[in-house]
Amino acid sequence: MAEKKTNSFFKRLVGFLHFLFACVTLVGIGFMYLNSNYGRGLDWIKTETFEQSPDFSKKVQADITNIFDYVQYQDIFEVNGKVDYSQVVLEVTTGPGGEKSYTLDDIIQYGKSLGYYMDESDNYALKGGPETLSEEDQEQVYVRYRCYQSEEDLTSPDQSFSTMPDLTYEILRRFSSYYSIYSRLMSDFTNLYFRVAYYSKNNAIYEIHTNAPEMSNDDIMAMGRYIYYSGDSNDLAVRTNFESNFPSIPALMSKNNPYNGNSYYVVIGLDTSYKANDDYAQAYTAYNKSRVNFSNGLYITIAGLAGSLVTFAFLLFLSGHASISDRTITLYPFDRTKTDFMLLLMAFVSYLCIHIMAPVTSKLLHLVVVSDYWDRANLLVAFGYLYFCVILTFFSLIRRYKAETLWKNSFLHDLTETLSESTFRYRITIGFVLYLAYNVFMITVGAFMIFHHENSVFQFMPFIFVMIAWIAGNLLVFYFIYRNADQTDKIHAAIEKLASGETSYKVDVNDFSSLEAELAEGLNRISDGLETALAEQVKSERLKADLITNVSHDIKTPLTSIINYVDLIKRQHIEDPTVQKYLEVLDQKSQRLKTLTEDLVEASRASSGNIKLEITNIDFVELVQQTTGEFEEKYAIRHLEIVNTLPNEVIMIEADGRRLWRVLENLYNNAFKYALEGTRVYVTIEDHGADVVFTIKNVSANPLNISPDELTERFVRGDVSRTTEGSGLGLSIAKDLTTLQGGKFELIIDGDLFKAQITFPIKN
Repeated sequence: MAEKKTNSFFKRLVGFLHFLFACVTLVGIGFMYLNSNYGRGLDWIKTETFEQSPDFSKKVQADITNIFDYVQYQDIFEVNGKVDYSQVVLEVTTGPGGEKSYTLDDIIQYGKSLGYYMDESDNYALKGGPETLSEEDQEQVYVRYRCYQSEEDLTSPDQSFSTMPDLTYEILRRFSSYYSIYSRLMSDFTNLYFRVAYYSKNNAIYEIHTNAPEMSNDDIMAMGRYIYYSGDSNDLAVRTNFESNFPSIPALMSKNNPYNGNSYYVVIGLDTSYKANDDYAQAYTAYNKSRVNFSNGLYITIAGLAGSLVTFAFLLFLSGHASISDRTITLYPFDRTKTDFMLLLMAFVSYLCIHIMAPVTSKLLHLVVVSDYWDRANLLVAFGYLYFCVILTFFSLIRRYKAETLWKNSFLHDLTETLSESTFRYRITIGFVLYLAYNVFMITVGAFMIFHHENSVFQFMPFIFVMIAWIAGNLLVFYFIYRNADQTDKIHAAIEKLASGETSYKVDVNDFSSLEAELAEGLNRISDGLETALAEQVKSERLKADLITNVSHDIKTPLTSIINYVDLIKRQHIEDPTVQKYLEVLDQKSQRLKTLTEDLVEASRASSGNIKLEITNIDFVELVQQTTGEFEEKYAIRHLEIVNTLPNEVIMIEADGRRLWRVLENLYNNAFKYALEGTRVYVTIEDHGADVVFTIKNVSANPLNISPDELTERFVRGDVSRTTEGSGLGLSIAKDLTTLQGGKFELIIDGDLFKAQITFPIKN
């Protein structure tokens, strides 16, 4: 009991450590993520100084622009180096005789009435403004002069008309910008010094703008970092030891030149010792602090990740087990819920955490995080909640997997089992209904998102997830349809194999599922049954052949003795006519029995294929002519006339001459025995290109009330009364011998017309 408590405590301790290390990782990521240098890699920590950073270059470039803005603003708002509030900055006409002039002080007072003010804490930014305007304020006035725009800058007639609130905003916005630059760069408490000088062609008139009148150009350039640019046509270079040469300087100098000459220069210096506590010194301190924070965050993240991975591995190994040594699986009540239901539930919980819990927690975090980093802090909080939900879900899946209930304990498994045990019709119906419902639901959700997010829908992550789920679901359905089609094709191929006579063909049952697997097993059982039946048939045929052969040999020995003794008795020249008659009957019957025995042996050997063939080239036309010649006298006994239709050319085939002769002999004998006396027997040979076809036709003396297939069976005769001397083996022997030689044997019956055909390939 104590050991179980110890193991349980150990598991809880590992889980707590993992949670702790995950929090440490998030804190480390926060140190790196909540940093102005996030996304710049790691090289800047080792090799870069503040003066080499992109933020520093951007700040200097912004101040260069501010310097030239200040040059412009001096001409607008200053007189003799001081702000002149009585200077006219706006002249308008409101109608006939309604000319009005406004000084800077008038505009400031009017701006105050509209609610404008400059926020000193925000670098004198212009804020506020009117909530509502009177009809008088909304009236258009004609602008005759405004301090910030010359007549050359006007691009269209409608720019000469505006309202007083709009004009006031434009002037105050520029005055706010002027005041901001003045407070930062023109005070004694700055690290950035500059001098911008313009001269007329004869240097008689000049303008000098500077915040360091007591310093020379060399003094400014000796501060640490400097920029010097001259309008001298022989020197177009911007001399600087900054990381950037600031290509905007020449254009700004030329644009603000009040004279038409090229006698001007600009010199800017930055004290890199940062003695003054201005925004450069603050940025320098913040940069170094961010370097330290980023490095510390990196170390913390590495330590947190290492601890998280180690504890995660322990939890992965221990999950579901009461102790390290106990390998039995213990499931919590949460793990006994249906797997797919649990996934949907955790997805819903994750949604609630991200959209409700994370915003609430982020509001608390905003109390200690600078507003510039709030968006990143929100992401970290959302990721933390999401990680917690994913971990709970993942380890539940692991425990289910170990207990082998991951798939079995799911609604989808139950549905699959139900469908697999149902009929094909039921499966198709239920599957189509579910497929239709799934597509309707996903399309409805997608359409709802499109209508609510319009142009930004493709940047809306839930919509992207819905699209991915919709596509994945349809691909899954296609996979099942394709798999069923593939299984159906395999079953069809197996049936074709079995139908074509390949009775030993088997299908791999492992390639099939549900009802298809049952069909595959049924086909395999059919194959086994056919194999068994075929083996039994072959065995039966072999036993019959052996029986016929053995009986024939057993009959042949006494039959030979009978024939010999009949011959000996006939040599005694017995004159008694009755005895002679008996001897004649014995002789006929013994010879017939001998012929029957020989036919039996040959039929048995032909049907079993136990005949050695001697294949040679044979002139088929010549062989038929010889056979016809030998049977002409015999046919004359029954008044049968042979009518030959034979080609004149030689037709060569490959066959055993003796066996082929026996085939023709049996066919001619069959016609002799069963043809109607006094009729014609037609013999033809037709050359069909690749094959030669021999045909013998006669009119039967007896009605042919039997099928052609039955006539080729053993002991079957066209004479049902069996009054003829045939054994019923001739056609069977002829068919088997023809097949053994590679030919084709066919019988055709049309009324009393009997026709036999044999076909052999022609040797080219």
